[in-house]
Amino acid sequence: MRDYSSISPSAKGLLLMKGLTDIPFMADAVKLVWGHGADAALDKKGQDTTFLKRLIHFEARYKAVNNLLESLGGDNILEISSGFSFRGLDRALHYPQVTFIDTDLPGVIEDKNDIINDLIANRSLDLQGELLVMPMNALDEASVTETISHFPPGPLTILNEGLLVYFNTEEKKQLCHIIRQVLTERGGYWITADIYIRIDGVRTASDQFSQFLRSHNVEENKFESFEQAEAFFAEQGLKIHKKADGIQGQLSSLKYLSPDIIDELSQQAANMGRIRETWALVPA
Repeated sequence: MRDYSSISPSAKGLLLMKGLTDIPFMADAVKLVWGHGADAALDKKGQDTTFLKRLIHFEARYKAVNNLLESLGGDNILEISSGFSFRGLDRALHYPQVTFIDTDLPGVIEDKNDIINDLIANRSLDLQGELLVMPMNALDEASVTETISHFPPGPLTILNEGLLVYFNTEEKKQLCHIIRQVLTERGGYWITADIYIRIDGVRTASDQFSQFLRSHNVEENKFESFEQAEAFFAEQGLKIHKKADGIQGQLSSLKYLSPDIIDELSQQAANMGRIRETWALVPA
């Protein structure tokens, strides 16, 4: 088993957060990456209100993508910039007909592949479907084309969460161009959880994760409104096929929140309205 200490603090922090949920393989992956410090770190973070609010957000985002994937189906699945998500491993474990290609940039995917191999070995997993873990630059059309060549014939379902907020407008357009070309040729859907709406004047925390978001201009990269997001995709030749339903009753992490925090989150939602949606897009 290799040493995962070189993984970036932001990626490790996000993984640690999801280790408190029932998202498949997250708790096991936390133990692999964090080692003996996992329990102490989780216990400390479990008392952090900001951490717990983010925990709810990221679990909801993950499950919204899964809900759309289940409703739309698809045997050929490409996840872009998957980070330390193990959706592909879980899918290949239960669906014999699936070919799931799990991608990210080379440095991330090398760590990811080792973690998956450790999880398979430690839990003696017998995959039913095919899982490929490959490096891919989603903004490089040649890289995407080469990756897609590994799929058998048939429509594709392309997934992402936590990607568009790191792209400026021109980069978003480039990604849309590539995905539209793929879906026009192959058929299928693009499920993106990244329909984030900019909230001006909101105070952010001063912790490491907030600093990471500020350094990548995440707030500035969000859409102005859901209407502006829909218009942007229409300009790129894409339209909404379906929006994810709510995930009420599916959040395992609610058990960590006190009634006061739940009331605070409810009040914030009432004051600000929706700040994110998950859409399935198709060529217009």
